[in-house]
Amino acid sequence: MAGTWTSQNKILPGAYINVATNEPLSITPGDRGTVVILQELSVGTDGSIYTITATEQAYPNNATAADKKLVNLALQNAKTVKLYKLPATHDIDDITAALVTLGTEKFDTMVYPYDNEKTAEKTAIVTWIKAMRDDEGVWCTAVLANHVADSEAIINVPQGLKPSATESLTAAEATAWVGGATAGAGITTSNTGKTVAGVIDVSPRMTRSEMEAAVTAGKFIFKVDSAQNVTVVYDINSLTTTTATKGDMFKKNRVIRTIDGIRNDITSIFEASYVGKVNNNADGRLLLKSALVDYFTTLQNLGAIQNFETGDITIEAGTAIDAVLVTANIQPVDSVEKIYISVNLS
Repeated sequence: MAGTWTSQNKILPGAYINVATNEPLSITPGDRGTVVILQELSVGTDGSIYTITATEQAYPNNATAADKKLVNLALQNAKTVKLYKLPATHDIDDITAALVTLGTEKFDTMVYPYDNEKTAEKTAIVTWIKAMRDDEGVWCTAVLANHVADSEAIINVPQGLKPSATESLTAAEATAWVGGATAGAGITTSNTGKTVAGVIDVSPRMTRSEMEAAVTAGKFIFKVDSAQNVTVVYDINSLTTTTATKGDMFKKNRVIRTIDGIRNDITSIFEASYVGKVNNNADGRLLLKSALVDYFTTLQNLGAIQNFETGDITIEAGTAIDAVLVTANIQPVDSVEKIYISVNLS
């Protein structure tokens, strides 16, 4: 078990992890690439999950091209799609049932490719994602269309895409590509500037000032150039309200992937190798510190964090006899995405 903590009063054994600006924590670079898509299908069993990869096409029998369209978008970048079948004309109760089922599924990003009249459903997903992160220690994210969540765990997509002059994908459908790109990106990868394969335009197009307003509002947007290349403007989430412990870096999806990877890794390794197996004394705590130092050194070598030193980690006995308190001062690395150039003419 895991989650976040405000005081040392947890009942169940587990790793309870808080991350504040410049104060994250973790243990072995994990594998990413799984996206869940909640979708109505023309065939299959309501409430079932169909697992699909580039080589394992486990769709329900007689699935149509329309059934597969969003999965194909996601698989441009994701390794695995878990396709959850929603009933036709699904409602909030169907979403609630889906979320209960998905509570025990392992995935990185959830996609809900519906918009407009589905505000209640999108709100329920936001609430669930936050609860999974804060209460269950499951560090997943979600991609939604035209939904202001003000959360580092929710990506807000306001634009559609155009595969051709006569074919369009709505903003809701475009969430499948964004979800796949988000799940498939590693902790050292930013999707800023990433090209969307197989499309030639974005709808609506935005002027520079409109793009700036959209980014300020926490929207994940695209642009098209004169050669009809469609690219991601800025790999950000919907967070707009910052605090002393949740600064501007939390708006960047690469940073969130690093933080979430750290959280997931430390939880899995702590539970596999330390819970009930290591004495809570100076020697036992030193073993845990050594594992953390090795892990963060690996992250630094990968380019996910920087300026790490052994002294950035301290481990001491917690309030309870079976608790430890870990403090780690970690600096995530972001990608170069803004270059300011001065040119002096003489």
